[in-house]
Amino acid sequence: MEMPATEHMRFYFFKEVDAMNLLLKLLTESLNRIFNEEAEITKREPETLLSYANPSGGKPVQIVYRPSEDIKVTLNKTARYYQQDTASIEQLQKDIASYAEGKTVSIDYTDHNGNESKIDRLAKAADAETLNLSSLIDLSIRISLLHSDELKDLLASGGTVNVHFWNCANNFRYRQIGSQLEKI
Repeated sequence: MEMPATEHMRFYFFKEVDAMNLLLKLLTESLNRIFNEEAEITKREPETLLSYANPSGGKPVQIVYRPSEDIKVTLNKTARYYQQDTASIEQLQKDIASYAEGKTVSIDYTDHNGNESKIDRLAKAADAETLNLSSLIDLSIRISLLHSDELKDLLASGGTVNVHFWNCANNFRYRQIGSQLEKI
């Protein structure tokens, strides 16, 4: 005997909902292990927000999950999106683990008036250990933070390029003093 159309649709709906709940549960467990803490979970149908407080006082990592949409991850300022497929979920976990371990940093800038940029970019922590203006310009262009003239103007006018780690004790800034780039 064949299942009526409404029963057939209900079966697939519940099957899909169970799969989505399983994905969110597995993702949450994985991220809890990465951060060594449980997420603060806020549910507003159909959205679930996972928030991991920064123990060193910095911004929390936030993950927004909605069924059938890309997963939104905010490490500092700019949201990054990951599809809900195996490869993207694995990449999301690697990216967050790299940030939590201090291997990846968030880079933004502050102008001479103290106004912070509304965006940030990610880079390898080792790449952010720039020692001169030329290599900082190269990094800024490579990660699409600022073009070379914009960066030179920012630094010449007293602005800074800011490097943020998950552990805020490791944060630093670059400021131009005279013709020298100083790490402060």
